[in-house]
Amino acid sequence: MNRFYIDKLTVSGGGHKTTVIDFKPGLNFILGPSNTGKSLVMDCLDYAFGFTPKKNRPSKIVDNNYRYERITLHLITGNGTVILERKIGDTKIAVSGTDPTVEHGTYSVGHKAKKNINAVYLHLLGIDEVHSVRSAEKGSKTQDLTWRSMLHLFFIRQADVARESSALLAPGSVGHTASAAVLLYLLTGQDANNLAADEDPKISEAKKKALIGYIQEKVDEFTRRRETLEETLSSSNITDPRSNVEQVRKEIAELQAQVDAATRDSQQLMSQIYELNGKLSESRTVGHNFAVLRQQYQSDIRRIGFIVDGASTVSPVRKKVKCPICGEETERVQDTSFIDASAAELEKIKSHLSELSDAQRSVEHQQETIIATIRTLEEKKKTVDTLISEQLQPRLSVFEEELEQQLSLIRLTSELEIVRQNETQYRSELFNKETEETSELSKHNIYEDYDYDIIHGFEEKLRGILQASKIGGAASARLNMENFDIEIGGFKKSVSMGGGFCGILNTITTLAMSGYLIDLDRNAPGFYAVDSSLTQLSEAEHKEQSDTIKQNFIEYLISHAHERQVIIVEQTKRMPFVPDESDENGVHVIRFSRNKEEGRYGFLNEVYNPEDQ
Repeated sequence: MNRFYIDKLTVSGGGHKTTVIDFKPGLNFILGPSNTGKSLVMDCLDYAFGFTPKKNRPSKIVDNNYRYERITLHLITGNGTVILERKIGDTKIAVSGTDPTVEHGTYSVGHKAKKNINAVYLHLLGIDEVHSVRSAEKGSKTQDLTWRSMLHLFFIRQADVARESSALLAPGSVGHTASAAVLLYLLTGQDANNLAADEDPKISEAKKKALIGYIQEKVDEFTRRRETLEETLSSSNITDPRSNVEQVRKEIAELQAQVDAATRDSQQLMSQIYELNGKLSESRTVGHNFAVLRQQYQSDIRRIGFIVDGASTVSPVRKKVKCPICGEETERVQDTSFIDASAAELEKIKSHLSELSDAQRSVEHQQETIIATIRTLEEKKKTVDTLISEQLQPRLSVFEEELEQQLSLIRLTSELEIVRQNETQYRSELFNKETEETSELSKHNIYEDYDYDIIHGFEEKLRGILQASKIGGAASARLNMENFDIEIGGFKKSVSMGGGFCGILNTITTLAMSGYLIDLDRNAPGFYAVDSSLTQLSEAEHKEQSDTIKQNFIEYLISHAHERQVIIVEQTKRMPFVPDESDENGVHVIRFSRNKEEGRYGFLNEVYNPEDQ
């Protein structure tokens, strides 16, 4: 797992000699009397960690920079160095160094910025993906996991060290849910990236009102339709349209049968008329042919009669004629024997003409019979067609209209039944929606997500440090999940041993948790820093030094100095003893004084208290 620790802090610019604080990997003590800049070291570190000053949480180095211009923090990582430089009063941090995994450039301290320092510090912890955590107990609001939201577990400023609230939760305005959710992620990797969003109650209320309005409109719509249908049905004076429909359908069937029969009769008469018209046409053709033949007979009679009449008045004559061949004259006698033949032919034609006359009369009689029959059939057809068009069809249309009216009433009756059902259903839904409780954001206790196996391991490490520090009741210490703070002997920390113990207990709590994260090989930096953890702790004067909490706590830190980097900022007079500088033991001591002639005067070069000038 990625770890990094602090190598060096410098404050420079403004014509001052650069101020440098060198840290070592093990246990680092920054000691000195009041007003020597010990807490300012922590303030400068915090400023390089991306702290943004606020009215209720100002920055000492910003308000009293003594014309210093920039703060530079050197970090050691598993891949090299990372150097972070921030101008005092600026919101940008310049990043450089030899670690190839860290992109050089200028970053903003605002975590919402596209390129922000938060991403750099999370990367140094091995967190390169975006993670969100729960931000409130109610609803499903989330916030981004940030470096600043977890820093309180590894870096405790003087103003926060002795607070009575849980040291595992971030101080200030950050909600306990969000802070506990950040620690949950660090311990288990559980985030809220896939958390289903709860709907805002205001949006739910607006949707409810809109839905009630819609349902009310549907109720009004069905009510108006129901009233219209009831009025229409009541005005029809028909109580049982279904029975009427059956009667009308019976009448229609009978009328339709009559219409069909009359239509068949009409079609049959028409067929007979067509057939007779065909015969009449044939008869007229025959009659025409007879007339033409009669004219031919009459013409033949006149011609032959003329020949016979003329020949009967002429005597046989002998006439000399010249032969056209030989030229000799010969005598030709006119032949009158044809007269008898013509007279016989004339009689024969007259006989035929008489027969033809009889045939013509027969044809004419036939035609008269056919015409009379056709007229009779046409009268019958006219009578049948009149029956259909003027009686049967109008009556059928009347019954069909009546049937449609009855069917329409049946449809309206069915619709009325459906409308009443829908109206009742929508009224029920309207009642239920109006009496429905307004939905509220669901509550989620973030501490329910913690598993005791995880908490148990932390409690064991916590009890180990408490026992090593010889704090009374250490064996009973545990994490109370109601306030997410430690209790000893069943009592809260603020009342178990007095208010002065909060500082040391908060220090041990965060020291145990940050160390526990490393034991679990979870995301955590390789350093821990705390300011003034022993300041408020007063112990009985009769106690032997070896029995004091301060003495044993410092000895515990020294015995575990090689485990990780720990930075302790404390007043010299609050220390039970001043440890010796020892590379072998991993102990490094930085001491400030109030004497310009002795040791290092304070933190910042060329900055003195007025009374020490």
